[in-house]
Amino acid sequence: MKLFITSKIYDTETKTIAEIDKAVQEDIDNYVGKGKVIFKLYIIGKTAAMYFYRRVDYASLHADPKDMIIDADAYLITGEGYEGFRMPVQFYKVRLQCNYSMEQSEFLKAYKDSAELLGVDKIKKAWLEIDGEKIILNIKL
Repeated sequence: MKLFITSKIYDTETKTIAEIDKAVQEDIDNYVGKGKVIFKLYIIGKTAAMYFYRRVDYASLHADPKDMIIDADAYLITGEGYEGFRMPVQFYKVRLQCNYSMEQSEFLKAYKDSAELLGVDKIKKAWLEIDGEKIILNIKL
């Protein structure tokens, strides 16, 4: 299984889940700062769940976590801007120095289209689960 996580493609046929966890965690620590986000990957069958544990109060940002995603989470998941990485298919961005949110469907479309252009396995379904403690990106291949 090939997965797109924080600017890179990981192949579960060449790396263990523990190796992927470690590599992604190192990138996240370099990208947002050590100890700010904890990453864990879980795979069952053809479904992968990418957990990004961080504390963010969506209500204070005027975003509904049921159908919106904030920019910081979108950047974290994709690695947009990390070490110069740019997604082939961009999601909406605001040039001002402020937080913003976008529809989850818009983010997921950009993520799926970019992932496939980067060479991951065909994503049949992708969905987000967001609460005050974590964001989970689930993908079914």
